[in-house]
Amino acid sequence: MAINDFRFEQYTDFSKFFKAILFFGIALFYSCTNNLETVNAIVNLSNKPVIYAKEVEIVRTDSGEIVLKGYAKESSYYKNNDDPYLEFNKGFKVETFINYPIVESSITADYAKHFENKKMWVAKTNVIAQNLKGEMLNTELLYWDENKHIIYSDKFCKVTTDDGILFGKNGFEADENFSKWKLKNTSGTVNVKDE
Repeated sequence: MAINDFRFEQYTDFSKFFKAILFFGIALFYSCTNNLETVNAIVNLSNKPVIYAKEVEIVRTDSGEIVLKGYAKESSYYKNNDDPYLEFNKGFKVETFINYPIVESSITADYAKHFENKKMWVAKTNVIAQNLKGEMLNTELLYWDENKHIIYSDKFCKVTTDDGILFGKNGFEADENFSKWKLKNTSGTVNVKDE
């Protein structure tokens, strides 16, 4: 074998080696790049619960007395920077008490969400509120503002009392115990008692 032949073979092998390295380098570079939205979705934990629980019971006390109880099949706690919240995807029931265990009012819904910093509740789908007098409110959306101590909605609602059935075509507003309430754009049927 001549010296020139040896160098030519060496150069050919180096060229193949260099091309292979270049090919794998480019492939590695492109395989490591990600869509920025995909990376942010994976890294962003604000859209994922930090706590998940089943068969939940929440108890709120004031000076050692139970004033509120909440029940849910499951809850998820999301701790984002703006306003952490509890979410109840499989229904929720909350009861307030005059003197425990006497229930003053209750609210049930298929879905509820509580915003921690705003102290605001949102209840949706098959919402039912009842008070101590047995009056019952039905609606599809209810807000409970704990700071203002009111519940309200701008959606259609129905209130059933001993005296009849009333409708609020544009919603209602009530104190948080649903003992005093007013309907917006009212219609309905009232039973008149014979004396």
